Amino acid sequence: MQENKVLPNIIRKIKTSYLLYPIFNMKINLLLNKAKGEQPMKKRTITIALLIYLLASGPAAATTEYKVEKADTLWKIADKFNKDLNDIINSNSHIKNPDLIYPGQTVLIPEQTGKRSIQKIAEGERTIWKLANEERKQKGLKPLVMDSILTGAAKQKSKDMMKFEYVSHNSPTYGNPTKMLRNQEISFLTVKENIGAGYRSADEMFSAWMNSSIHRANILDKRATNIGVGYVKGGLHGHYWTIFIVEKNEGG
Repeated sequence: MQENKVLPNIIRKIKTSYLLYPIFNMKINLLLNKAKGEQPMKKRTITIALLIYLLASGPAAATTEYKVEKADTLWKIADKFNKDLNDIINSNSHIKNPDLIYPGQTVLIPEQTGKRSIQKIAEGERTIWKLANEERKQKGLKPLVMDSILTGAAKQKSKDMMKFEYVSHNSPTYGNPTKMLRNQEISFLTVKENIGAGYRSADEMFSAWMNSSIHRANILDKRATNIGVGYVKGGLHGHYWTIFIVEKNEGG
């Protein structure tokens, strides 16, 4: 009887783990059936459940619950909590349509992203993202998701330009943008790259891009879904900027 009281608490803890729940979903359902008294729990099963519990209790599993307010969107919520929109979407599998949420609905805010997704986004990089989405909104286009993996790749490209003192879409290290992202196993359908050097602020860099028909078209690409922004300071020109604007595979 004592085991059946402990297990539901473990299950609830696991279900709040946005990383572990999808992996252990089938096992959780089996344990739930056992907890209902259909079968007596064995010590071995309890041990497994406790192990999962300990994993789910780690920092990667921590979440905060947020109640949707009027006029909220997942993009606004991600911005409010300074999170990657991809991580917000992936943490809320109960939301079938990320573009449609309702006041009072619960959204789980992950405290930490997945291992590959961890990438600190600097203030200037976030400014570029916000400015891009403001321009897209004026044109009636969907906002771009700030993608931490793409941001990591964009930072690498900016660092490469600084290191080898060039400003070009073709990197001596990574090749062209398509080759670079494919080599990093980043899923996409199309990729556009904007680069720049010498501009001290995000506003200056973004203004220069918007004054170029090619760069402006990249930012306002109707099919684009995700963006990664990479900025580094130093080198010959002092400041290096890269953005990858991609159309992602559906569900990827």
